[in-house]
Amino acid sequence: MRIGIDIDDVLYPWYLTAHMLSEAAGITNGVTPTTWRCYEDYGCTDQEWFDVLADATLSGDLYTAPPIGDAVEQLQRLRDAGHTIHLVTARGFMQHGEAIRLLTVEWLAAWDIPHDSLTFTRDKRVVVTDVFLDDASHNYDELTAAGRKAWLLHAPHNAEHRDGRLCVETLGEFVDAVLGGDPS
Repeated sequence: MRIGIDIDDVLYPWYLTAHMLSEAAGITNGVTPTTWRCYEDYGCTDQEWFDVLADATLSGDLYTAPPIGDAVEQLQRLRDAGHTIHLVTARGFMQHGEAIRLLTVEWLAAWDIPHDSLTFTRDKRVVVTDVFLDDASHNYDELTAAGRKAWLLHAPHNAEHRDGRLCVETLGEFVDAVLGGDPS
């Protein structure tokens, strides 16, 4: 099968890394965010948050954390079973997009992340896959509306959007389902 995998918060701890950098910058007011609009939870302006992200992008700090848990091993399990892995990410469409795309390619190489293709796009449907794992409920909805099979990975920012969706707690749980013949 052709397996589609999102990068941020599926393989890479973007949300946590952005939060730690926001804490270090002193803009969080001690709050842990629960949405993608972290600045609303933090009580800072969106520009203050975007400035922290821009600085962390240029320094490389936002895009150099280790992969989440056993992500590399889980992807290798899919490869070993004969599946192809297609990383599809919306990275690189914010400020400093070119730098983000370069840092992404470097990160994949540095951690030897198994994959057969890498696509930078906001529309996850452009890469034809048999099943897809993403942490964003809107991507899940777009994929399933297009007739694609998708799973939603639990994350703090999608807690309110899990009802009626096929969900997993971890990448490993998704891989187990795929390898067990339940790509739904």
